[in-house]
Amino acid sequence: MASGIWTTEYFICTDCGMSYTAIKEQHPDHHSGSFECKVCGSVVHAWAGFYDFFDWSSAKTASPVFGKKR
Repeated sequence: MASGIWTTEYFICTDCGMSYTAIKEQHPDHHSGSFECKVCGSVVHAWAGFYDFFDWSSAKTASPVFGKKR
């Protein structure tokens, strides 16, 4: 049974730069796993502990606006 504490975590593939989000959930028992990049196949994140990650999706990022200071 999960604790009900969820957080959104952000990840970037170190090989191709693709951005992802996932939901991190605390658990009373041990979980492990990994997530691979949908673009290049590299491992984006691997975990082991009293938490799990689910609902992986590509992160929505704003397009840069060139020639304009923010």
